[in-house]
Parts: sequence; C-alpha cells; structure tokens
Amino acid sequence: MDQERPDWVEQVIPSHILSIPPYVPGKPVAELHRELGVAEAVKMASNENPLGPSPMAVSAMERDLRVSHVYPESSAPDLRVGIASHFGVHPDQVILGNGSDEIMDMAAHVFLRAGDEAVMAASSFSMYRICVQAFGGRPVQVPLKGYGLDLSAMARAVNDRTRLVFVAIPNSPTGTIVSRRDFEAFLGDLPRERLLVVVDEAYREYVQEGDCPFGPDYVQGELPVLVLRTFSKIYGLAGLRVGYGFARPWLIELLNRVRPPFNVNSLAQTAALAALADTAHLQRSRELNRDGMLYLMEQLSAMGLEVIPSQANFVTFCFKENAKPYYEALLKKGIIVRHLASFGMEDCIRVTIGKPEHNLGFINALREAISERG
Repeated sequence: MDQERPDWVEQVIPSHILSIPPYVPGKPVAELHRELGVAEAVKMASNENPLGPSPMAVSAMERDLRVSHVYPESSAPDLRVGIASHFGVHPDQVILGNGSDEIMDMAAHVFLRAGDEAVMAASSFSMYRICVQAFGGRPVQVPLKGYGLDLSAMARAVNDRTRLVFVAIPNSPTGTIVSRRDFEAFLGDLPRERLLVVVDEAYREYVQEGDCPFGPDYVQGELPVLVLRTFSKIYGLAGLRVGYGFARPWLIELLNRVRPPFNVNSLAQTAALAALADTAHLQRSRELNRDGMLYLMEQLSAMGLEVIPSQANFVTFCFKENAKPYYEALLKKGIIVRHLASFGMEDCIRVTIGKPEHNLGFINALREAISERG
C-alpha cells in the first residue's frame, strides 16, 4: 500500500497537528507473535490488573448484553451517583469519559487557545502533551527531580499564558508521589484564576504511603482543580474505557459542553458501577500488588539495578547504559515490558506487577538477559 503523504497535506493540516508524535502503547501479545513468532508471551507493559475484571462486573455485563441495542443514558446518572456516593461528593461534581484521557481532551478544548501553555512533567503520561498540542497549545515540560515531580519548578514555569497544569500522583512511568504538604504549598504558589490544575490519580488506589494528597479534598477550593481517575487500572476494566473526574459544578458544566454524547457505552457504565461495589476484588488486587511489589523490588535490587520506589502497580528500574538491548532480549523470551525511551529515560524499563508466576518468569528472563550480555 502506498504510504507516501500527499504534498498538499502540509498546506492544509495545521502545523500543531503535524508535530504531534503518535502515542506509543505497550506492545500487544499478538503483535509480538507476528513480529518474532513468539507463541506464548506475558504482557507486563501496560499496567493492567493481572486479576482481570471484577466477577461482579462480568455478571452485570452479561445481564445487560440483551439491551445493548439501546443507546445508553448520555449523562450516565446511575454511575455518576454511584461514584459521588463512594467519594462523598455531589453527582453534579462528577463527569465521565471514554477513558480519563478523553476528559483531558475536554479540558484542553475548553481552556486552550492557540499559543496558550500547559505545564507538565517532562517524564510523565504522554497524553498530556498530545492533548495540549492537538488544541494548538504549547506544552511546557519540566524535568523530574530525583525521579519525582519538581513542584517548585513547575510552579515557576507558570506564566500569564498558562491555562493548564498537569500533576500525576502517582506519576507514570516512575510511580513516585508527592507529600500533602508539598502539594498544598504548590497549589498556594499558583494564581487563583485563569488556569486549571488537572490532578491525574489513575493509580491512586494502589498508594500505600499515608502522606499523599487525596484529590477530591481539593475540588472545592478557590483554585479550579479537576481530579481524574479511571476504572482501567485497579478495577481491571481497561478494555471498556471508563474514566471519571471530580470538579466544581460550574467546571463540570463547561466540560459537558464539549463532551461527546454517549461517550461511555452502556456495558461500560454497568460494569463500572458493579466494579465499584466489589470491595473484595479491590482488596485482592491491592494485596497481590503489594506482595508483587516487594518481590520485584527485592530481586531487581539484588541484581545491582537502580530501582525507583513506586506507589503504583509497576516498578521502574534503570541500568547504567541504554536499556533497549535488555528490552529486546526480554521480548524474545516472551516477556513484554516497557522501554522508557519515549519518556526521555533511555536507561530505564518499566514492568507491570503481575501474578507470582508472571513476576518469577520476568525475573528469570531478566537474569538470563543480563548474563547473556556479560
């Protein structure tokens, strides 16, 4: 197939669209099979819950399959009420998205005009940068400090053109968090108007450290704050794409003006509401993650690798050289992890915490890869 781009594209398509680098997802198992002929592989690259979805969510979807010919309620009232009750907020403070990244797009759509700026960490979720560029904004990327967010530098990067500030707690791909005190000091350094702080808490349910901000505590303040969460991680519903956000009602109303109708499908709404009620599955997921975290950090440290302490469901570790050869060696052994070159961390690999047998297989494969390279 002819892949050459027509000459007229650069005259018609805005430059801020042409300059967007494509999002790089974790490699699917089927793709590894096509490329390398690896028959059986374990994917530990995309931070999915290895236990899968809640059994209650699966049952709820099976029950509602027969009415999947009917459009869902666009505002998803039952799910919004369920989320609001779970977090102690009003349903008017809740918005849903086809994944939390769609809500980021809504925020960029509402707040950005061409040339406006958005502040974010340099090594963080790449969709922050992509959604900003898609609406003609300019991403201002602040380097990490010791693998953690440099909140002081991020506050200094805010100027009269800043309209969005993205803060990931925990941050991906490093898994690091910030203290409540530092976060509140950061908010205090920001102007009270003309910008929105987007707090991405995709991995918040995994956090074990007590001294960590809790996003919903900050949505009622004078400074506009949008807190994002997702059912893709600990709830195991990544394939259904359900994200949600908290903010003051006036901000939710603005975001709803650009939210596509029926953006969260009916089965996703049903599954998410059931998953929210399945506290047993949530607890099993936390315990599996805690035990796997301890095992992986111990084993990786024993190999002499630099391990970044994580509060998420993954561990990032670094070599003293480019990690690409180790990433490629693991692929050939049927272990899919994430080389962090696209995050500006060429020496590092991120691995999702799996079931015990997955973690053991990964460690054995990594030991072999290190031994093979001498």
